Amino acid sequence: MLREIKDRILGIPWVYDVLRPLAAGGIDFAALATFCATKPGERVFDLGCGTGQLLPYLKFGAYLGVDLDPSALRRAARHTAPNARFVQGDHWDELYRELKPDVALMIGVVHHLSDDAFRLLAGRMLASESLRRIVAVEVTCVPGRWLNNLLSRLDRGGFVREPAGYESLFARSGLRVVRRELLPTRLRYVLYVGYHLEPVRGPG
Repeated sequence: MLREIKDRILGIPWVYDVLRPLAAGGIDFAALATFCATKPGERVFDLGCGTGQLLPYLKFGAYLGVDLDPSALRRAARHTAPNARFVQGDHWDELYRELKPDVALMIGVVHHLSDDAFRLLAGRMLASESLRRIVAVEVTCVPGRWLNNLLSRLDRGGFVREPAGYESLFARSGLRVVRRELLPTRLRYVLYVGYHLEPVRGPG
């Protein structure tokens, strides 16, 4: 019951936008966008875009943000940009095909998904031949970082993994890790693990 109440509170968009970054020691969205390394002209698919806090820091030619939470997307509507749109729901496949994404972002998504659910999701995304790169940034547990690990266990996501667990899942889902980096918050007591992933496709 207490965990359910906590998760509901953390799911309130204002709490997610303002209090959660403070609890984590200050999330540097400019640094996060630098890690994502999107480029002008690229078509960016942002799965689980939440309240859209990252959008003002990204470079792109076209942007499609998708999230299940309509209240988060109402808050995301504050962030407007040419060639950017937000869509609510899980029926995004047609819009995704129309976008022909170069890059897909999954910021704080994978730790909410079981292995089976992630493999299905990866299959949907890899159906687009245009997709060249996926960027994932996730809550994780790190040996010797007791405060980070405590906060990770309190996260709403039910599938927080150590880096090795994420990497094994990516490999089994047709994705190759080409870059891995531990990303600290401003006060450095919380670490996220960030990945650049490439599709593993056969010849031809």
